[in-house]
Amino acid sequence: MLRKVEAVAVIMLMLSYAAAATVSIGTASARGDMRVDNYTVQGNATLFDGSQIETGQASADLRLQKGIEIILGRSSRATLYRDRMVLEQGETELTASAAFRLEASVVRVTANNLDSRWTVSLKPGNTVEVTALTGAVGVTNEHGIMLADVLPGQPLSFAMQQGASGSAPGGGSSAFVGTGVLHNSNGHYFFTVTATGVTYELMGVEAKLAGLAGQTLTITGTIDPNVAPVPPATTVVQVKKYKKGAAALLITGIIVAAGIGAGVGIYEAGKPSASP
Repeated sequence: MLRKVEAVAVIMLMLSYAAAATVSIGTASARGDMRVDNYTVQGNATLFDGSQIETGQASADLRLQKGIEIILGRSSRATLYRDRMVLEQGETELTASAAFRLEASVVRVTANNLDSRWTVSLKPGNTVEVTALTGAVGVTNEHGIMLADVLPGQPLSFAMQQGASGSAPGGGSSAFVGTGVLHNSNGHYFFTVTATGVTYELMGVEAKLAGLAGQTLTITGTIDPNVAPVPPATTVVQVKKYKKGAAALLITGIIVAAGIGAGVGIYEAGKPSASP
């Protein structure tokens, strides 16, 4: 009797998993052909957790639960889940809350404000460009280290430095080079990077930084994910050296630079040409 009960429990569990896998998470519509889970679709399609969408000569509109709206650009490919989207090729525009995440190559992008709207484009050389259209978005690496707050009108690009492997999962230190303004509060030294607006707490040479508050410096060191920072800092940097002057921004092996704002107007670009 016990074995029968166990067998029934296993069957019920398997059925619950199967039912969960077939529950719709949203819909997709395109003004031309698109491929959903390797099947060519015209018009509308139902999306499930893990569905892959690939567009051709026209963009596609994706509408997920909780009011998440996505435009997948032409010649683009992405996989959709309940809580995230993985962009594998091309570009996309999203209107989403902070509960939804976009993954693209070496970065993870989430909204800092409700109903923020932003674009993400995959460029040659495995470079990711992030543009905020309304509201701000936060960008981290795959292990949650803060890279940038992207504001409207200030697009940024992110690319893995050649030969770098990023931060070590679960701990370890990673390279940091950045230019910003030093300030202190209650014996703690903070450093706000000019290009990204992200604040770090500096450790290791506090005594030498005492007379430099308010100055613009370039800090070289390592990010230490094992030490909790004091707010408003998001991460601790163990300082190796510092100097006056500017330098390229490098965080956990990722080069952060100004972008050009490409990708804005994905929807319009995806519309079919007007008849003469």
